[in-house]
Amino acid sequence: MARGHGRGGMSCRMKLIRFIIVTFNILFFIIGAVLLALGIYVMVDPKFQKLKKLLPISSDPNIQQGMSYIEMIAISVIVLGSILLVLGFLGCCGAMKQVRCMLTLYSFIIGAIILAEVALTIYFVAFQSNFKDQFVPKLQQSISQNYAGPPIMGNKPGVVSLAWDFIMFNLQCCGAQNGTDFVNTPKWNKTNPWAPYQNLSYPLTCCPIQNAPKDWNTLSEDTLKQAETCAVDGLNIYKDGCYNKLIELIGSYKLYVIIGAVIVLVIELLAFIFAIALCCRTSKEQLYYNS
Repeated sequence: MARGHGRGGMSCRMKLIRFIIVTFNILFFIIGAVLLALGIYVMVDPKFQKLKKLLPISSDPNIQQGMSYIEMIAISVIVLGSILLVLGFLGCCGAMKQVRCMLTLYSFIIGAIILAEVALTIYFVAFQSNFKDQFVPKLQQSISQNYAGPPIMGNKPGVVSLAWDFIMFNLQCCGAQNGTDFVNTPKWNKTNPWAPYQNLSYPLTCCPIQNAPKDWNTLSEDTLKQAETCAVDGLNIYKDGCYNKLIELIGSYKLYVIIGAVIVLVIELLAFIFAIALCCRTSKEQLYYNS
């Protein structure tokens, strides 16, 4: 029996499978590199570091240096990017050189990722109702501990307070759940800056402002003054909480997220199946050469 067939005689089907695997994994490698760079950028960029205090994971006010949700997301992105980089390397090298151990490890990692994605999807569907119960109190806590009013009349609030004004102004909402979230805000001097004998009951950004600029940075004190009466009596404040508005904003991209997730899952399944097929073919070749 002639032994010259071996790898040189790879069928067109197997060549196509190898080409697809290499193509997929070049994409994995590029995406992994981008995610890794993005995660590192978020971890070291001063602008993002200023937002650390917005949503600390720990609810203990004595813990000042605890990890924030922003850092947790950045680390998750770094880990995901690193996994995709390794995956892309294993897939490309394993397919091009037909290294069985690389293809086996690649198949195992892809299979584990698919199982993890399915498990996370099931968990999210089953427990998404509990997410609001856990997340809203943290948002309310960030208001009560940090909100200090808008940056007018010499007031210089912290980054968390500014973030809340920015969110409420742009999403036209008030508080995490509603305006009552601002009842206990010791850092906020509620004295009306235009009428010192009055107190504001709600933030000025909780109120509709006619002809307001779209850019928060160009919002002047004179423009904010339109909200004075509303902020004092609370008759016309936004009724929706910012949590619901944020969920609505995210929901507007839900279809795109689902389509993207389905495409990714299909690519992963094809990569897994093709890697197994190529791995089996490589095993048969090794048996052939050893026979």
